[in-house]
Amino acid sequence: MSRGTRRRSFVALSVTGALVITATAGCSLFSSPPAPDDTARALAAGLASGDLGAVEFKGTTPVKATAFVRAAYKGVGDLRPQVSLSEMSHNEDSDHATATLFSRWDISDSPTDWTYETQVNLTLVDDRWQVSWTPGVVAPQLAADETLDIARKWPRRADIVDASGAKLMTEREVSVVGIDKSTVSGPEAAAAARKLAALLDIDPTRYAAKVAAAGPRAFVEGLTLRQTDPLLERNGAAIEKLTGALTVPALKVLGPTRTWAAPILGTVGEATAEQIAASKDTLEAGDTVGKNGLEYRYDAQLRGTPGLAVHAVKKGADGSVLDKRELFAEASVEGKPLVVSLDQKAQTAAEAALARETKHPTALVAVRVSTGEVLAAAVGPGAGGSTLALAGKEAPGSTFKIVSSLALVRKGATADTKLPCTKTLTVNGRRFSNYTTYPADRLGDIPLKTALAFSCNTAFISQHEKVSQADLAQAAQSLGMGEKLDLPFTGFLGSVPATDDVVEHAASFIGQGRVEASPLTMAVVVASVMKGQTVRPTLVASEGTLPSPATPLDPTEASVLRAEMREVVKVGSGTVLAPIGVEFAKTGTAEFGTKNPPDTHAWMVAGRGDIAIAAYNEVGENGVTGAAPFILSFLKASNLR
Repeated sequence: MSRGTRRRSFVALSVTGALVITATAGCSLFSSPPAPDDTARALAAGLASGDLGAVEFKGTTPVKATAFVRAAYKGVGDLRPQVSLSEMSHNEDSDHATATLFSRWDISDSPTDWTYETQVNLTLVDDRWQVSWTPGVVAPQLAADETLDIARKWPRRADIVDASGAKLMTEREVSVVGIDKSTVSGPEAAAAARKLAALLDIDPTRYAAKVAAAGPRAFVEGLTLRQTDPLLERNGAAIEKLTGALTVPALKVLGPTRTWAAPILGTVGEATAEQIAASKDTLEAGDTVGKNGLEYRYDAQLRGTPGLAVHAVKKGADGSVLDKRELFAEASVEGKPLVVSLDQKAQTAAEAALARETKHPTALVAVRVSTGEVLAAAVGPGAGGSTLALAGKEAPGSTFKIVSSLALVRKGATADTKLPCTKTLTVNGRRFSNYTTYPADRLGDIPLKTALAFSCNTAFISQHEKVSQADLAQAAQSLGMGEKLDLPFTGFLGSVPATDDVVEHAASFIGQGRVEASPLTMAVVVASVMKGQTVRPTLVASEGTLPSPATPLDPTEASVLRAEMREVVKVGSGTVLAPIGVEFAKTGTAEFGTKNPPDTHAWMVAGRGDIAIAAYNEVGENGVTGAAPFILSFLKASNLR
C-alpha cells in the first residue's frame, strides 16, 4: 500500500462519544511512516561500538561500513567515542531526514575532549530508513582512504642553562649520515655501508650488518655529526658522492662541544623498552628522554607534558604514511629549563688543562667558596667520559691531612704544636715511611704546620692513639666530607669508614686505608677551610640547601688550618703555585695496585680568592708534577678569583 493510499484510507467518525475507525481491506489505519530517530540512534550506537550491523545503508552494506569503521578506529586502540543524537530534522511529508550526531572522544586525562558534530542524511525506502553512507559519517571530512590516529605531541625539550641563561644543552643542528636502502639494495647496499663506515670512522662489519637487517626502504643511520664536526669538512664531499649515502639535516639536544661537561649534562635519545615499561604509560616507543646525567635525573622537568593530536592518516600499500591531516590537538605543556652553576669559561679552561694527559684518567673541580657553586667539573680524555670529577672514589692521599689536622686541633693542637717526624714508624707490625725525597732537615719534632707543608706521614700517623677513627670521621664531616647526602646530581662526598683495625686506622691519617674521596670532595674540603664554615656543593640552582653536619666547622678551627695551608704555599710542596696568587694548597699521593713499588695517585688542592680547586691524576709521581700543572693552566685560562 502506498503512502498516499494510507493517507486517504484514514477515516475517523464520532459516534456517541466513541471513536470508530474503519479501514480498507488489508490495511491498518494505525500504520504510519516510521520515525527516522530510531535509525539515527542505532547509527550512533554503532559508531560508539564499532559495529554497524544494525543499520541499513544507502551506498554500502552494514558489513562494509563496519569494516571501514573498525579499520578507521584501529589507530586509536581501545578508545571509542560517545555518540548521541543531538537533533533530527524531518518533515512528516518527506522521505528524507537529516540527523545531527554529537561525538565526544575522551582522549586523555585532561578536561579537554575532542568533540564534533556530523550531519547524516537518511532516506525512507520501503518503509525503512537508510543512512546515506560517506566516510564523513565517522568523522568530519574523513576520506575513504584515511584512518584515525592519535599521536602524542611533545613540546620542545627545555634547555639546561647556566646562571646567566646561556644555553648549555639545547637543540643544535646536526647531520644524520646513513644509507638510504630505497636507492641501493643487496650486495650494493652492503658495499656502500662499508665504504660509508670507513668515511665515518665506525665499525664497517657491524654497520654493514645493521644495513642488511633493515627493511628494503629504510634509512639506516651511521653517525650523527655536528655541523662543525671536522669529519664533515674532511669527508663530506666523499660522502655526498657515495651512491646510497644520504645526509639528513636534523636537530638534536647537545652540549656546547662533544666533551663539554658531558658526564654531568648527560645525553638525550630514544626511550628504551625498559624506560617505557618503568614509566607507567608516560612514555611510548619513539619518545625522546634523558639517557644519563642531569638530562636523565631531571627528565620529567625538561621534557614537559605532551599534548595529543588526532590525525586523519593516508597510508600506502606497504603501511608507510603518505599523508597526514590534524583533526584535533590538545596543547602540550612546556618543560622548565634547568639552571646549573657551571661557568662556561671555567669549564672550558678545566677541560683544556686536562687535554694533554691522554694516557691516564684525570679530573679537575673548581668550587666558589662563598656559595659552594660548582663552577667547573672536568675529566680528561683518559677518563673515557666517566663521572670521575664529581663521583670518583679514590684514596685522597696526603690531601686528607687537612682533615687529620682538624682532628688534632680538636684535641688541643695549634699550627705550632710539635709532632715527631721520623724516617719510619711501625704500627702493629706495619712499617710506614715518608716519600723517598722527603727533606732530611725537616725530620725531628716539627710544628704541625711544617708537617703539613712538607707532608710528613710519620708525624700524623704518630697521633693514631690520640685521635680515633670516629674523630677523623667527625672532622671530615665538618669539612663537608663523608656524609651520605641526597645530592641533586651524581656525586660522591667521600667516605671515612669505621674500623677496629689499628693499621687501617693509622693509614687513614694519610688518606689511605679505606678512605675515599672524589675531586669534588677535596674541593669542598678546601672551600670549607677557606670560608671558615662547612661548605655544601651546589650544582643545580633549583634544589634546596643541603643540611649542615652534626658538628659544623668552627671559624677558629678553620683559621689554624688556613695557617697550615699557607705554609704549604710559602715553603712546602705548593710553592709552584705561589706565582699565580694561590694562597692555600696541599699535595697528595696515594699508593695503589700490585706493582713493586706501587703506582701512586697524584693530587693537588688549592685556594685563591673565592675559588677552591682539586686536581687529580690517576698515575703521577707526586702532586707537584702530576697534578699542579692542571691547576696552573686552569687558573691562568679562567682567571677566576
